[in-house]
Formats: sequence, C-alpha cells, structure tokens
Amino acid sequence: MKKITMFVWNNFVNDARVLREATALTDLDYTVTIIAKKELSEMHLSSSEEVRGRVFVNRPLKIELPQKITDKIKSSILIKHIPNMLLMFKMIMLGRKYDTDVYHAHDLNTLIQGIVSAKLRVNRKPLIYDSHEVQTSRTHYSFDKIYKIEKFLLNFVDEVIVENDTRANYHNDLYGIRPTPIHNYSELYNIDEVKAFPIREKYNIPESTKIVLYQGGMQEGRGLFKLLDAFKNINNGKLIMLGDGKERQNLIDYHSELELENKVIFIDRVPYKELRSYTKSADIGIQFLENTNFNHYSASSNKLFEYLMAHVPVIGSDLPEIKKVIEEEKVGLTVEESNTTELQQAIQKLIDDEGKRNYFKKNTQRAKHKYNWDNEKQILNNIYYEI
Repeated sequence: MKKITMFVWNNFVNDARVLREATALTDLDYTVTIIAKKELSEMHLSSSEEVRGRVFVNRPLKIELPQKITDKIKSSILIKHIPNMLLMFKMIMLGRKYDTDVYHAHDLNTLIQGIVSAKLRVNRKPLIYDSHEVQTSRTHYSFDKIYKIEKFLLNFVDEVIVENDTRANYHNDLYGIRPTPIHNYSELYNIDEVKAFPIREKYNIPESTKIVLYQGGMQEGRGLFKLLDAFKNINNGKLIMLGDGKERQNLIDYHSELELENKVIFIDRVPYKELRSYTKSADIGIQFLENTNFNHYSASSNKLFEYLMAHVPVIGSDLPEIKKVIEEEKVGLTVEESNTTELQQAIQKLIDDEGKRNYFKKNTQRAKHKYNWDNEKQILNNIYYEI
C-alpha cells in the first residue's frame, strides 16, 4: 500500500478540501498522513488521530512566547517568525520520518516543508504543490516578494494544482507552465437525507421571515460589512452569519452600531460535518466577494457549491468564476461586486418573490450533478496515476 504525506498550515479541523482530496486517494488504496499544526490555544485537539479510514492527522505543537512577554516586545522575529520556523522544522522532521511515496504541499506556506522532505534526500520523492489561493495577489501580500519565492520553489515541484481555469491561466502567464485545475466542489449528497438545524425554532424566526445565510470565513474582502449595510433596509428577512475569522468581532460591533440586533444573528463556526444541516435551513445563500485582488477576482469558493448542494438559491458577485456558475445554471442572481444597493435590491427581490426562489431552487437540483466532487476527483486520481 502506497503512502502519501500532506502538509497544511492549519489545525485540519475544518479543511474540507484537503479532507476530500485525502479521502479520494484512499479510494485508490493509498494511506494519507496529514501534518497540520496545533496552537497553544488548541490543546484540546488530539496530537494525532485517524480522522477517516486510512486518513491520519499529526499536529505538532507551535511554541510561542507567553503573552506577558510579547506585550513588552515589538520584534516580529521573536513573536512570529521564530515560532513559525520552529514549527516548520517540526513538520519537516515528521515528514522525513514517514516512509512516504508522494509528498503533497497545500499552499505556499508548506512548500518548503514539502521540498526538504521530498527532495533533500538520496532517493528523491515526487512532490505536488496544491495552491488553494493566488499567492502573489492576496490581501497584505507583496507581489514582488511572493513572486520571487514561489518562482524559485517551483523548480523543485513535479506537479502544480490550482482551483480553476482562471487561476491556471494566471499561473501560466506568470511562470510559463499551466497547472492542473481541480475545482473545490462539494461532495454529491442527497440533502433530503439531512436533518435541518432548527434555526427558526431556536431563534424564534417566523415562517414569513426568510433566512439569508452567509457561511464561511469572516475576513477582509468578503463584502460582509457591505452585507450588513444592505440589511438595514431589508424587510421580512433574517441574516445568519455563520463562521469565524479576524473580522468577526468587528462585524458584531458594526451590526450593533447599525442597530441590527433584530435582523442579524451570529453563529460560531461549526464542524464541517454539521455545516450542511445549517445550510439546509436557509432560503438564500450569499457569496459577495469584493474585487480587492486577483485572489478574490478569480475565486470559486466552496460555499457557492455548498449552497447548490443544499438546494439554496445564491446571490453572488459578478466575478468570472462565480458569475459563470450562477448565470449559466440559473441558480440565483449576480450583483456588481461592492455595490451595496444592488445587493440590497437582489436580497429583497428573492425574499419577496417565492416563484423566483423556487425556480432557482429547482435548477440547483440539476446543477449539483455537474458541480460536485465525485466528478472532479478523477482529475486528482489521474495526476497520481501519472506520478
């Protein structure tokens, strides 16, 4: 039985894409070990466990200076970079320890770990670079710095994976090699077999009030502050914001400032296995990315396909990958990115027009058979066959 070692720069609790890929590879009789990380605030997480049949995760602990010390010093080297370097070293030692046939690095911040594990040895191993983001065009990232780093490290990589064709073309323009796109689609499942989370009962939402759902990370550029602005003038709607992220508390503060306590409910991030029960409870799903960089411009994030899989009509930005799915499949409405007025009008239109919602809902039932992981995973399988 062949073995794969993957690297991720997270705790691997809610990384649905990597779990999908790992599970698909176990179907080919691989055993997959995922080397993740554990923060000091996450001591409740297991250091190692089997998360699914023949999919194992190992979480080395990231050691950081105590808060009382970091409050007194300003050095980013001591606070951030040295702890990260020590964690990378731990991940490399684990990666080299396993009798691995193929290494698979997810995103740029694990590529060095993959290279040292796969290539700095007598018997070199194949290395796959799986870039979930456009590394050279992200919020707070320096293009010149990241471009030079990524271009150099690509010399050691055997295969590159990106999320979609728009990003594959961009990568080809930068580096002269077109990677393989593998879309981040949801697994195909029957939503009728999923028990909906009782949001209406728990939060006393009447049937006449439609549930508008945003699920996912609460970060910059997701259009979430504009979503709150749009909801100031919404009638007969309740906004559910489900997830976590750096902007969550700022969003909570802003919704209080706008006096939206009766229109907006914040729910903490839930385990991925439970997410679809919340999604099923919604009448409308939101994916209102802003065009703040090419990473957002080119995104086709998994929440869009999670809405489709749960038969939830979508309102999304008119960015190319999002617009293509929504308009070609007729599963919702697109609005100009960053345009709060258009967003408000689209939300109100779908709240008021039951016929339109049902039309889009019916179309999701067809679209889900096209945009699902069961179809997409064969591309990943082919890459491993070739390697």
